[in-house]
Amino acid sequence: MRLTNIALQNIRRRKMRSALLMLSVIIGVASIIFLYSTTQAMQEDVANKLDQFGSNILILPDSGQSLTFGGITVEAPTQIKELDMSLIPLMQTIKNKETLATIAPKLLANTNLKGREILLLGVDFSQEFKLKKWWKVDGLSKNQLPSAGEVILGSDVALALGLSPNQTVTIKGQDFKVAGIIQSTGSSENDQAVFMDLTVLQKLTKRPNAISLIETAALCYTCPIEEITQQLSAKLPGTKVTALMSTLESRDDTVSKFNLFARSVSLILFLASGLVITMTMKSSVEERTREIGILRAIGFRKRHIIQIVLAEAGWLSLLGGLLGYILGMGMAVSFGSDLMKAQVHIPWQPDLLMYALSASLIIGLTASFYPAWKGSRLDPTESLRYL
Repeated sequence: MRLTNIALQNIRRRKMRSALLMLSVIIGVASIIFLYSTTQAMQEDVANKLDQFGSNILILPDSGQSLTFGGITVEAPTQIKELDMSLIPLMQTIKNKETLATIAPKLLANTNLKGREILLLGVDFSQEFKLKKWWKVDGLSKNQLPSAGEVILGSDVALALGLSPNQTVTIKGQDFKVAGIIQSTGSSENDQAVFMDLTVLQKLTKRPNAISLIETAALCYTCPIEEITQQLSAKLPGTKVTALMSTLESRDDTVSKFNLFARSVSLILFLASGLVITMTMKSSVEERTREIGILRAIGFRKRHIIQIVLAEAGWLSLLGGLLGYILGMGMAVSFGSDLMKAQVHIPWQPDLLMYALSASLIIGLTASFYPAWKGSRLDPTESLRYL
């Protein structure tokens, strides 16, 4: 009789014991698959949200004088060479254009208000508010954007000029209504600036279509940021495309913590499943002392006994791995996003099936080896005690 047939017969005879062993594999594999799928979705969701909380790519002119803006060096607003609004459509033609979540062009200019030198920032308010989600603006309701005849003030500017929402301020000979005041951010570029509509500032400074720089938030979770910067550089001649490494390193550090958490929990589940299988197989071998002794007495070698026990564990582990994959993946697809509050769709991942089967087989065989080895060492005379 073939050893595999003996193993299958043992599985059929001991249905309850086999079901318990397979259940431990199913629970372990399903938990790992569910955890892996959902944490991957969480990583992507968190990475995307972090990428949108501020720019991670700056596009600057390739020459000119410089000033400090947002903690980095950018071109001065009085530079001879400026960027042009025509660059915006070109950015949408790169290979990974779908990763460009926010494109926020800016025009920088200086003005004098009540004897104070003030920085004017012409922005696209819809893009700027997407980029600066941490802003809290007094005077503006949620999702409200300033009109072309309105400005918002940094907290320091508002305090220095004694202005509050709904008052009027004259900038370069034109009156503007103060739509809102940004609560203190701790950043001089936000607290000490006046923000107005980009096209309005272009007209006031007689610099039509001109921009000083472009801040971009790229969702680069699945695409290396260096690749995006290279694509942008190729499409935007005469510019300097710079990735803000501090932002990216912070994002990567957060994502790596998710990876560490997922791997740690998966390892615990892996070990727990292995322990359950070991105890189950050990108990099974001890119950079959008489059977194993008889097999040894009729000529079965030690390796044959080991092969029979491992074959049982292997078949049950493979079936448990398959069912565990289906259960874990099904739960992740159906409930993972809602459970983890992640705004990312979790797709069915067929490639994980091979990993699930391999992992379950490794768990089953590894955990069963000691009981199998111990069973193979039984003396044939042991069976005489049961006759």
